[in-house]
Amino acid sequence: MKKNIIALAIASAVAAPIAMADAPTVYGVANAAIVNVEDAGSQVESIASRVGIKGSEDLGNGLKAIYKMEMNVDLSGKDSKQFNARNTYVGLAGGFGTILMGTHDTPLKMSQASDLFNDGKFDNSKTSGSVLSSGGEVRADRVIAYVSPSFSGVKIVAAAVSGDTPADGTSELADGYSVAAMYGSTKKGLYLAAAYNGGDLFDNAEETRVSAQYKTGGLAVNAMWQNEDNTGSNITANAGYKIGKMMPKIKYSVSDLDNGTNPTTIAVGLNYSLGKKTTAYVEYGTFDADTAADTSTVSVIGLQHKF
Repeated sequence: MKKNIIALAIASAVAAPIAMADAPTVYGVANAAIVNVEDAGSQVESIASRVGIKGSEDLGNGLKAIYKMEMNVDLSGKDSKQFNARNTYVGLAGGFGTILMGTHDTPLKMSQASDLFNDGKFDNSKTSGSVLSSGGEVRADRVIAYVSPSFSGVKIVAAAVSGDTPADGTSELADGYSVAAMYGSTKKGLYLAAAYNGGDLFDNAEETRVSAQYKTGGLAVNAMWQNEDNTGSNITANAGYKIGKMMPKIKYSVSDLDNGTNPTTIAVGLNYSLGKKTTAYVEYGTFDADTAADTSTVSVIGLQHKF
């Protein structure tokens, strides 16, 4: 009995520092698919697979340190961007909101409504007719960002983005900037958002975006209008309805570009939940480039697991 008490005391003493520490969380997404592109054949592709570590430490007085380190992982083994940084930052959070520094999505990107084809062949960045190809629909490096607390359901997000150091050895903390105002949540109910990118860093791609979404029960519908200076504008709409383990979904995207073309994308898909964290999916769509190249058809059969 005495030995058991001593052993328990030793175990408690060793475990105490571990229990007091805020252990990091390991998470990620493993997503691969068979992709067939008309006139180009089929192959297995990794679809936005990633792994990350995130966590926080309570600093007292309502203040905590936060951090995240997230990396791309290509399950097919061919991506030259293997293990490059996704959202990777350190910051402080409290009653004043959150401040972070590192690599992070621009507020314009953060403001988008739920993309039911997210991270795939038909996600917003690929179906916008190049309207978002070079500007703020990006994960920017050298970011300092602020996320406000909620004011009656409204949050303000702002970020300053430093450019590369020029030949004269000087740089600006805000060579580019991105701001967004968001109301509600993308997870349920009404969601509204407006965002803008500007500054020298976005000279060739200053952008404006307005988003609206409504989710109730299994239904999700949304629409976004976005405009990029010197390129054109785009409207994208998503709709889906969850029925048991299945969720049929559809996307329509049309652009009005300054070069006179009006590329259009139409995609349909079906998600099937195999478990809480595992989803099988099929997607099919057409990219009408509105040029001599005309229409391209893409089909996808994939499997995604979150951990």
